[in-house]
Amino acid sequence: MSNKARWLAIGGAAVVGVALMSSQQTGALWSQTQTLNPGVISSGTLDLAVGGVGVSDYAFEALGKEGLGAGGYAQAPLSVYNSGDVVMKYRLQDAAQSNPGVALDLTVSVVDSEPACPAEGDPAGATVVYDGPLIGAQAPADPEWRTVEPGASEVLCVRGTVGEDAEQDASTTATFTFAAESR
Repeated sequence: MSNKARWLAIGGAAVVGVALMSSQQTGALWSQTQTLNPGVISSGTLDLAVGGVGVSDYAFEALGKEGLGAGGYAQAPLSVYNSGDVVMKYRLQDAAQSNPGVALDLTVSVVDSEPACPAEGDPAGATVVYDGPLIGAQAPADPEWRTVEPGASEVLCVRGTVGEDAEQDASTTATFTFAAESR
C-alpha cells in the first residue's frame, strides 16, 4: 500500500471515529414520569334572581319615592336568590342613573330579613357593604363577592339619598346590574 493510501485510510478512520463519538455524546435519552391526582369537573346551573325566584329583570318600584329634597331618601329591601343548584358568588356590579343631575348616594346593607329594612329609619342588624355615589356603585367592591347557597337568598337593604347639589324639580331612575359566578 502506498503512503498516500495509508494516510487516506488513517484520515478516513479518524473522521469515522470522530463522527461515532459525537453521535454517542449527543444521543442521550431522557425519560421521566409523574403521576398526578385527577381533578374533578362538575357542572350545574347558575341562576341569579332578584326580587323573586326566577326573576332576572326586576322593576324595583319599592325604592321609588316622589317629592324628595336634599337629604331625603327612599329605602327598600331587595332579595337576591340563588335559583340554581351550585354555590353562587354575586355582587352589585354597577349602578347608573337616567339623570345624573339628581345626585344620589347609595347605601347597600345586608340584613337578616325584609322586615329588617323598613321604609323609614335605619335597618336592623345591618352590615354595610357599600356607601357612596350611586353612579358606578359596586357592592362589595371588586374583587370581593357575596356568597349564596343553592336555593337560598340574601336580603339587601338599599337606600338612595338625594345629594345636596341635586337639581330641583327633576327626576331620575336607577338601574342596578348584578354579576354572578359559581364558586
